[in-house]
This record gives sequence, structure tokens and C-alpha cells, in this order.
Amino acid sequence: MKYGLAFLMVTIAAGCFLAETAHAQSDFYIRSLYSNGRFTGSHEILTEPKDGYYAARYCDQTFWVSSGTVVWTEEQASAGRRLVLEENTGPERRIVCQDYAAFATLDDLGLKPREIERIRNNNQSLDMKSGRIRTIRDAFKHFKNEQ
Repeated sequence: MKYGLAFLMVTIAAGCFLAETAHAQSDFYIRSLYSNGRFTGSHEILTEPKDGYYAARYCDQTFWVSSGTVVWTEEQASAGRRLVLEENTGPERRIVCQDYAAFATLDDLGLKPREIERIRNNNQSLDMKSGRIRTIRDAFKHFKNEQ
């Protein structure tokens, strides 16, 4: 009986520990906001290495990001959008960093110049497509406001 009770207590304690560990895990996102604070988009960044991702520094913390995420942040910043790094723990979000000057750029990833050029060229063709859609959307924006 003592062993059964001891086993039960250890099982309960381990379950509580695992539940707390799972609850404490966070996701991190770079969010892009218009100047009025409206959300425009986000990219998730990782706290652990993953194939195809690069170590990058954001406000003195190391994260792992895709090259596409870094290009996206550069484009968002050049378009005048505000970028913030947020920690999402489920029901709560906390801003970790909002200093875009402390965000990684493609030049910070340790890539060769040729690789950086290839990444930028690949993203330009995608941006032209989204730019066309954005132009069409903006042309019809005033119709929405009149209703």
C-alpha cells in the first residue's frame, strides 16, 4: 500500500511538473503594424535551431529565422510599418522588443553576398505579385469608405 501511494504521489507530481513546463513554453512572433496600430502581418521566429533557419539577434536575444522572415522585416520597415517582437504564452502577449534597429538584417546572417542577392531576387518576384494586388485593393478602398 505504501508503494502504491508513493507511486501515485510521484505520478501526480510529475504530471504537474510536465503541465507547468508545457504551459510555460512560449511562441515568438515579429508583428508588423500600420502607424495607427492596426495589424498587418506576422512571422513566427524560433527559440531553437531548425534546418534551413539562421541564428539571428533581436534586441540581444538569439532566435532562429528563415531568410524570408528577415527580408519581410526589411520590407515592412522600409514601407514605414512598426515592427515589434512579441512573446505569446497562450492567453497573453508581451512585447519583448520594439527597436527595429536591433532587428537582424540579411547582412547579419553570415551569408555570402551572392546568397543575399539570390534571396533578395527571389523575394522581389513575390513582392511584385503582392504589389499588384495591393495596388488594385488600394484603388477600390474609397468605395468601401463611402458605404
